[in-house]
Amino acid sequence: MSVASLNSHARAVEISKQSNCMDAAREVALSKNKHAIVSALRNVYFAAVNDLSNSNVPKLHELCIEQGATQLKDLAVDDHTSYAHNQSIQEFQAAISKVLEDKLLDKVEASKEFSIMIDESTDVSVHQNLLVYIRIVEEIGARWEPRSYFLGVRQLASATADSITREVLDVLTSKGLDVGDMVGISTDGAAVMVGSKSGVVTRLRDSSPSLLATHCIAHRLALGCGSGADKVPYLVKFQEILNSIYNFSPKHMAALESIQEVIEGVEKSRFKQVFATRWLSFEGSVHAVVRNYSSLISVFLEENSAKALSLYKPVSTYKFLFCAHFLSDVLKQLCFLSKMYQKSDLDFSQVNPLLSSTIVVLENLRDSKCGSVLAEFLSVVPSEPMLDSDGLYTFQFKGHTIRDSAQQRKEAVSSCEAFVDHTVSNLKERFSDGKDAKIMSAMCAVLNPSLDGQLSSDDVKTVGDYLSSCGIKDSACFAQELSSFNGYVKVQIIEAAKDDFSAL
Repeated sequence: MSVASLNSHARAVEISKQSNCMDAAREVALSKNKHAIVSALRNVYFAAVNDLSNSNVPKLHELCIEQGATQLKDLAVDDHTSYAHNQSIQEFQAAISKVLEDKLLDKVEASKEFSIMIDESTDVSVHQNLLVYIRIVEEIGARWEPRSYFLGVRQLASATADSITREVLDVLTSKGLDVGDMVGISTDGAAVMVGSKSGVVTRLRDSSPSLLATHCIAHRLALGCGSGADKVPYLVKFQEILNSIYNFSPKHMAALESIQEVIEGVEKSRFKQVFATRWLSFEGSVHAVVRNYSSLISVFLEENSAKALSLYKPVSTYKFLFCAHFLSDVLKQLCFLSKMYQKSDLDFSQVNPLLSSTIVVLENLRDSKCGSVLAEFLSVVPSEPMLDSDGLYTFQFKGHTIRDSAQQRKEAVSSCEAFVDHTVSNLKERFSDGKDAKIMSAMCAVLNPSLDGQLSSDDVKTVGDYLSSCGIKDSACFAQELSSFNGYVKVQIIEAAKDDFSAL
């Protein structure tokens, strides 16, 4: 072999070694970059989940590096390319969003059918937006459970039925979802949503004839209570007084807290504003006034201003106190019902029984005045108006003089009873079973064998008629089979319960 050939072979071996070293170096660099990018994605995701602004992400990177997560140093290519500026963070967010969306769409595909929940909202720039959530059944362990997920938000050109329908359809089609697979929709019950002639629900039924619609029950409850109060003139004034106290109290909170510190047994509760759109927040406002009443009156008396005097006069009356204590009892029951209606595992069949039981309690509070808060108040005040040494009808309550009269007492009772009457009437009207509600109640009865009571023939017929409208052949026969299955499972549940009881 010639010298030239040996030299050529040596050069080839050296080039091969250098190539291997370059490949190894490239693998190390890529591995470092991968670890850095994964760590950065985790920080971006953490910031998004916890509502942190993008400007905090670079600071979060720096904190992690200080804590020993040195892989994030490899995120910086040079002094000008750090992948920590706003555009890079937005690209990371888009990548994460795409992965999460793909996982959600896989769940929707496994569920096959789905429902949506839609509502309008106005952002800080006064633009109207449409929020869309999707509800599916998801396999959790060995069971299928309903789950709700955020699907999308779209800016509305106008809040008309046509515009909202167009955006809903666009959201669904852009995600690759078949509108025909949509079986349910929940709205806020506004005319633009549920109008029988050209509402959003009516328009969507053109694409999905089997669509069942419901008005958000928590929203229905708040509307029923709020409109009940609005029909009672004194309670309208009562809400105005509470809002005036809320607007007054921040300037004098230090004085209020100082007084509370020296009064033993006083529960500290912050005053809250009453919102028409979140009317049951009224309960927190009333509770704060009842529990902080003595301290509040002391602040009004110490404050030498027309504003304080204008608030002191209406709240230092028997009428105000009676209504506040009565409402504290009543609103507590309504808030409990609202929380039950917002449970994630609420069954539709539970809606009316929960409402009926609450109505019974409200009517009892109205007739007997037996609420614990009101009873405590009535136990420490005179049973009838009494003249003081100055010839005025007054009494002492928590160390303060309260004005009283027979007329005040009559109006207080009348206002409270009228509130309960109007609220109960509104709730019965708003929760009366419409066509879709009857179908859903019947389906609960047929498909949930754990419910008490015998399955009625009307429920079976209602389900059969609905299935027929969905295009299912022999729907009546299918509904009867479901009824037979329902009866079979009921027997199995009873037998299992007997076995469990015998084992005790």
